[in-house]
Amino acid sequence: MTARQQLTQYLTGKWIPPVLAAVAEFGIADELTDKPLTADELADRVGADPRALYRVLRAAASIGVFAEDSDGRFVLTETAELLRSGGPGSMRAAARMFALEPFWTPYARIAESVRTGEPAFASTFGVSIYDYLGTHPDDAAVFGATVATFHGQAMAPIVAAHDFSAYGTVVDVGGGSGELLIELLTAYPTIRGVLLELDAVLPAARAAFEAAGLIDRVQLVAGDFFTAVPAGDAYLIKSCLHNFTDDQATRILRAIRAGGGPVLVAETMIPAGNAPHYSKFDDIEMLVIAGGADRTEREWSDLVAAAGFTPREVVQCDERFSLLVAD
Repeated sequence: MTARQQLTQYLTGKWIPPVLAAVAEFGIADELTDKPLTADELADRVGADPRALYRVLRAAASIGVFAEDSDGRFVLTETAELLRSGGPGSMRAAARMFALEPFWTPYARIAESVRTGEPAFASTFGVSIYDYLGTHPDDAAVFGATVATFHGQAMAPIVAAHDFSAYGTVVDVGGGSGELLIELLTAYPTIRGVLLELDAVLPAARAAFEAAGLIDRVQLVAGDFFTAVPAGDAYLIKSCLHNFTDDQATRILRAIRAGGGPVLVAETMIPAGNAPHYSKFDDIEMLVIAGGADRTEREWSDLVAAAGFTPREVVQCDERFSLLVAD
């Protein structure tokens, strides 16, 4: 591939997320679960224009998401399987979220973020992403589903990266609907858990713990992690601190420090060198949308130290996540 071809591929990559969002929105992968179907048959099932749907499916098939057979029927591929609802490792919600207006439009102002260091989201919508989601429940639901599933495969490696057996109670700070804590409680039957989250998130968390048969081993607490956290023997915080500036993240860590136990920070860590890594572009999402930052191992260690912790070790969990242990 020439340099021009490579750059062209990168630039036209902007076409891919909206195509995947469209097939996810219409639930095309679910419709193809039982048998291959033509675009006309699919359009009739999902309420779409047949020709328009065919054009989108043809584009998706060109990158291995679905495949068109010799009879004009579309079939599931291994990649398309991930767009099915509710399946193991489903990424349907993520495909929808990445093309939602609040996660797409601010990128038109990325130069503004580079110039000012501030998230373009705020100047685009007049509020922070968190305030926006608080008043847009449909988008918030897609965002919540994405958070619950996008890193789903990382939960077991994170739990396996550290020996939690010494802790009687583990507090998951900002743990969403509880996927990581569910993994932890399942792996360690003697541990009890506390989930600290916003009040609006707790109903979904309760449902998840009930479905896992763990509701009797967890306490669900509504609160503000900037001010105080519940008592526990250890504090686990995943994919939360990177949403915030250094000062904001330090405030959260100081609130955890006041709880008295060690902290285990599960985050992406930016590696040195020029090799591609998820964290290097997730960091741009933080710059433009959330206002936070992905950080290097040294930067994460300095951050927890600024809050009064002593970093002890960093363990690589999988290709995206590392676990920093500090006390």
